[in-house]
Amino acid sequence: MAELDAAALAQLAIKVGLITPAQLQEAYEEIGEKTNDLNKLLNALERKDKLTPFQSAKLLKGDTDGYFLAGYRLLYKIASGSFGRVYRADDPRTGRVVALKVLRRRWSDDKQRIELFNREGRVGMSLQHPNIVEILAINQDVTTRQYFFVMEFVEGGNLREFLAIRKKVEAREALRIMDDAVQGLAHAYARGITHRDIKLTNILISTQGEAKLVDFGLAQIYANVAREVDRVERTVEYAGLEKATGVKSGDVRSDIFFLGCVLYELLTGRSPLERIRDKHARMNPRRFSDVQPMRRDEVDAPSSVFQLVETMMSLSPQRRYQTPSQLLDSIRSVRRELENTATGSKPGTGGPQSIYVVETDERLMAKIRTKFKELGFRVLIANDPIRALDRYRQQPYQGLIIDARTTGEDGLMTFDRIMAEADRHGQSLVGVLLLSDEQAGWAYRVHPRPTAAVLVDTEKRRVTLKQLHRKVMDLLGINGEED
Repeated sequence: MAELDAAALAQLAIKVGLITPAQLQEAYEEIGEKTNDLNKLLNALERKDKLTPFQSAKLLKGDTDGYFLAGYRLLYKIASGSFGRVYRADDPRTGRVVALKVLRRRWSDDKQRIELFNREGRVGMSLQHPNIVEILAINQDVTTRQYFFVMEFVEGGNLREFLAIRKKVEAREALRIMDDAVQGLAHAYARGITHRDIKLTNILISTQGEAKLVDFGLAQIYANVAREVDRVERTVEYAGLEKATGVKSGDVRSDIFFLGCVLYELLTGRSPLERIRDKHARMNPRRFSDVQPMRRDEVDAPSSVFQLVETMMSLSPQRRYQTPSQLLDSIRSVRRELENTATGSKPGTGGPQSIYVVETDERLMAKIRTKFKELGFRVLIANDPIRALDRYRQQPYQGLIIDARTTGEDGLMTFDRIMAEADRHGQSLVGVLLLSDEQAGWAYRVHPRPTAAVLVDTEKRRVTLKQLHRKVMDLLGINGEED
């Protein structure tokens, strides 16, 4: 095709509906002449927001189509993939800006791919949440026969672009982003949908700082597509992890692992998983088991942040958070701790401390719960010591009371295990173990720590509730009120 001059390009822009004659005249008036300089004309139209660079490039090639789709004006291309392209677009009638995800033309007659594409749209439309990119409509252009769906446009960028600028993020901001992302994941999980493709590029950050998940369930939807090349990128990371851990495809704990990878990279500026292209190398179980822990010299954060990431990325699915809601509780607990640190609050004064009580006597359990709630604690209760250990690994608490008088030797052993776990992670945990007179000798089996105490209940001197709460407050360094 012959190279266009300024006049011909202007007429093409009018013909395809990008500008009006009046808008062209405005551009000429800005330039001060009816120029033959093609670049000068395009620059003037772009400065006046009548054309975008994407549209100008197509005009320079002499393209007569690809500017509109079902009435939406395509402004520029955001992303490309094997199945489709994503464009920023607007509705000239209303001015509303949207994102259009368009199935590539070569698949317009492929019934299987059309069905998969539409299914993706239906999944998205079923998820209405502030932290999930909303899909507004599914459609087909009558002229081009292209299938597309209309999506909420998020002004901002994805986390990969965000990190390219910021390099890494301080803990408070990283956890705020995680809070948003996990809220979206929890909403989907409550409706039986997992993400299956958690990564930096699938978490968008708006200009207001809000995180939104995009491309929900695509790896699962497209897993059965015949061409291996199309599905490798969507499934290999999850397949490698799930092969290493023996869980079925679709396990939400896999999403939690990869969210942990995202948090790790936000905090450190580096990926916990080596970036390699070879499919078989990427599925090697050692790639997931040999992750190097975050270093204290690269992340300025308390131990609770390190344990949060470690638990999210545990190779054992049983050691990870079991649901998004459980993860969200833990994230918010750590965020409260960070806020208290930032404001200079002392432990126990900047928000509710959590205390875990293991007690099988229901009457005594009720009294302990009531007393510590009055003191401003968040009280967690169980009658099985192992539950206290599992909870601590998933969401650390600040206080522990185990009554070995009713839980027996299991209570004794679990008490020491939990306190040792806190020592290993450098976390603040105080603990009180209650023993009967007959169990007094067990006190020597408890590893001595300044954060732990053993109270022995004898015939002459019973352990009172007042003594118990005073001991906990003393260990926490808080001056308790007299009864």
